[in-house]
Amino acid sequence: MKDIIQKNLSKIICFFVTLILALITIYTVFKGSGISLGELLTDLRRSSPAYIVPAVISMLGFIWFEGEALRVILQHMGYPVGKIRGFVYSAADVYFSAITPSASGGQPASAFFMIQDGIPVTAVMTALLLNLIMYTLAIITIGIADILLFPGIFMNFNMFCRILIVAGGLILTGLGILFYMLMRRQVLMKSICLGIAGVLHKLHCHRLARRIERKLSASLEKYGHCVDAVLGGRKMLWKVYLLNIFQRMSQIIVTLFSFAAMHGNLRMLPQLLATQIYVVMGSNCAPIPGGMGVTDYLMLMGYRQLMSREDAFHLEILSRGLSFYVCILVSLITVTARYIVILKRKKKMEK
Repeated sequence: MKDIIQKNLSKIICFFVTLILALITIYTVFKGSGISLGELLTDLRRSSPAYIVPAVISMLGFIWFEGEALRVILQHMGYPVGKIRGFVYSAADVYFSAITPSASGGQPASAFFMIQDGIPVTAVMTALLLNLIMYTLAIITIGIADILLFPGIFMNFNMFCRILIVAGGLILTGLGILFYMLMRRQVLMKSICLGIAGVLHKLHCHRLARRIERKLSASLEKYGHCVDAVLGGRKMLWKVYLLNIFQRMSQIIVTLFSFAAMHGNLRMLPQLLATQIYVVMGSNCAPIPGGMGVTDYLMLMGYRQLMSREDAFHLEILSRGLSFYVCILVSLITVTARYIVILKRKKKMEK
């Protein structure tokens, strides 16, 4: 009985330590970006509620559409999950991607919640990799359309910004190819797993390393079956691709609603849309949590070509605050609530 209490106590302590670190991280993000909570609240009070509401809904769409895409993939493989669970998987991805220095930093967190729901690891890996491919492809598609329709907006940026945007596009293309190879070539996945096992041996984690090596062949075979299943579903693939397009656009148009809420000239919305798409492309050029610094710089440089410096600054605060900072707060609350439910469930099972 004493061991059970100590085990649960350690879990609770770890949970609260993680929660405190998460809150400190969000506070640091605000301070490091030059955006204060007071400035954000002031701009919100001055803004038109008629446009702030759809801006918030669009922000939530960024989480919702990814969750739907993951649900569609899992359902196709025979693992149906509810919409709320899909929202949790996406929220975990969004939150941890925002606070870790990697575009795919949230994948392990998303995988954790899927595995807790009884979904096999091989199916989880397949779903996350496929969604990463579609997510990358969606950004590239939107970026290409932007270049074809608004080449002049690209030239509005200074040379350094243009380099960042091009670099972001190239890195996205490379990542898309890498993710596809990980799906199609099990040999590459096997090499990575063996490499991890080798590192574990060097760290004297021999038991875990041998467990990975022992289960590797069977797991890769199951993984191959999952990959064949999802890549054979063309209708499902198109649906997931479109959901990822909607996800990216739902975040991008937060800027348009924010501009309208600031009582901006609505005739400028097409140019602002094109500018924001270039910002999204450029934000992928560096493995920085949430594209910190890069995104803010590109937003300010792009907006200043369309409006006054003061208006550009306030738009950056409002749109970035809603599309990123409020988004990760919502994601944090969602992940925390779900984690508490999991802890309670485990506690009941141990009784």
